[in-house]
Amino acid sequence: MSNLFFELEDLIFGYEEILFDEVKIEGFVFDYLNNKLKKFNGSEKGFYFEKIVFDFFEYKGIPIRKTKKTRDFGIDGFLKLNLGFIGEVDVGLEIKYRKIGSKDIDAFRNSLEDLDINLGIICCKDSRRLDKYTLDTKLRTLLFSKGIEMKENLINERISTNPVIVLKSEDFIKIVSSDIRAFVRGVYKKWNQK
Repeated sequence: MSNLFFELEDLIFGYEEILFDEVKIEGFVFDYLNNKLKKFNGSEKGFYFEKIVFDFFEYKGIPIRKTKKTRDFGIDGFLKLNLGFIGEVDVGLEIKYRKIGSKDIDAFRNSLEDLDINLGIICCKDSRRLDKYTLDTKLRTLLFSKGIEMKENLINERISTNPVIVLKSEDFIKIVSSDIRAFVRGVYKKWNQK
């Protein structure tokens, strides 16, 4: 099967009316993926969503190893991230075609611990508020007042205490749309300079 995101790239390059507008590209990508998903029912939708996520990481050039459907500890795959001089890091991947909550993250963290993996990504359709997994304002204020030095912008941001990243479908649609628009911008800028 071909990669959906490379197909999308080819399709978008044929539509000049959306080619230069990231918001229109985003809408096109969203509609395209939704129309693909509508063709499936029940668990088939979940399996097709897995294909979308795997295609996304392939499109981004991130090596991925899919797990078998049995005895996978709830892990759907592993990403191999190259961190330069630090080396390669394995990241567990779980894919859920539904809205996830803190119980899903807890179960995924347990799966990661069983496999001795320190980092994980959950790709999902959507998520509930996950406040439990960030330090709250009082704790940040306490750390700051006790002399623990942090950069000001770090104090103002929410600090993640969780080794699990949640990547919602809207997030990877924005990433792909931005990549396509950046590529178009680069090509046309180079073409106009000639």
